[in-house]
Amino acid sequence: MRILTLLIVASAVVVSGWSQSPELKTLDAVLERYQQALGGAEAIRKVQSETRHGEAQGSGIQGKITFVSYSKQFKGLSKVTMPNGEQHTNGFDGAISWSVGPKGAQIDKSVPLESVRRDADLQYPLHQQDYFSKYELAGVTDFEGHRCYWLHGTTHWGKDNNQYYDVKTGLLVGYRFQSDDKNSIPTILVFDEYKSFGGPLVATRQTGRQGGQTQTTIVKSVSYEPLADSLFELPAAVKPLLK
Repeated sequence: MRILTLLIVASAVVVSGWSQSPELKTLDAVLERYQQALGGAEAIRKVQSETRHGEAQGSGIQGKITFVSYSKQFKGLSKVTMPNGEQHTNGFDGAISWSVGPKGAQIDKSVPLESVRRDADLQYPLHQQDYFSKYELAGVTDFEGHRCYWLHGTTHWGKDNNQYYDVKTGLLVGYRFQSDDKNSIPTILVFDEYKSFGGPLVATRQTGRQGGQTQTTIVKSVSYEPLADSLFELPAAVKPLLK
């Protein structure tokens, strides 16, 4: 399994007359507002390490999944415990994406490396445009019960990607995109229940829908204590797969 990175914002801004003349008229303006709602660009830059604890429930799974994820810029490690006690570990050392589970170790080659790197970008709100070959403000539309600014783009690896920011608050409401594997399955992610843990605001609830499957992830805690680089080194079970 893979813990999807949760990157969320919230702010209170009053917008009037959006149906005829949206307040924000450019992509840069929407993204700048997003950064400000998070707490500002400097607050985002200060996040150099992050640890999250949480749980998840999904279609066809009896009981709760628990997880802890560790992140540094362009590096990640997630440890997941299934309801039956099975352990799954996933990691990215900046160059190699890997997993270790009951069936052994493997190197993930199912998605482009740049996609994995983006998901490990702790400062993604500062770098969003870097991952797109095409990226534009497409207008104002409805998404999951919110009136939103709609950003539409195509990633460098050729996937359609849509992002929705609440017109009234600047909040990132969610994404609608093609999955980054070869299947390109339409996927929707919706974010809410925002909280501060001493850094940029975090959405503590994420709901993902893909095909007939649904998964809800709840973030219980976030800390920003420094993490050692050694935590993200390839495990012994993965190294032989490089040969």
